[in-house]
Amino acid sequence: MNNKIIFLRHAETKKDESIPVSRWILTKDGKRKSQILMDTGIFNDVDIIIASKEIKTYQTVLPLAKKLNKKIIRIRELGEINRDKGKVISKEEYDKLKVRIFEDLDLSVEGWETSRHALQRFEKAINRINGQYNNKKIIIASHGTVMTLFFASKAKQMSQLIKRWKSLKFLDYGIIKNNQVLKDIND
Repeated sequence: MNNKIIFLRHAETKKDESIPVSRWILTKDGKRKSQILMDTGIFNDVDIIIASKEIKTYQTVLPLAKKLNKKIIRIRELGEINRDKGKVISKEEYDKLKVRIFEDLDLSVEGWETSRHALQRFEKAINRINGQYNNKKIIIASHGTVMTLFFASKAKQMSQLIKRWKSLKFLDYGIIKNNQVLKDIND
């Protein structure tokens, strides 16, 4: 407990309609910008580096792990809303579905996990991490939808989900300590 947790959205992804979204990787520019961000030194004092099981989050914090000579802990429950059971969809369809799942947290479209379930799964994983460590600075590389849900919930702005999600950029980050938002992902 009493950990400071930095939630970092992954860098820009290469959209590939021929494979499931969860297998998308970073673009060359995404890798470059991740490296630039890590080179700034703002995360040099982290004790623990965690990423979801999706490759794009791992690739995002890999430059930091190499720089600090730390391993990356991979946790499946920190992943994006599960969207692999449905068919592979275009970017336009993907964006339309995002709006729908923010409007109705219990909606499951194309076999996707509901937003409500994704938020509960994510919160449970964060609580487990918080209970596992004490007075640590932890960086967690994760995803836009679950981070939007999580921070909107903390800020009591669930009615602003679409607006919050649309303003979230790649590599945006937020900070939480003692269950309080110190820096919102939309700041």
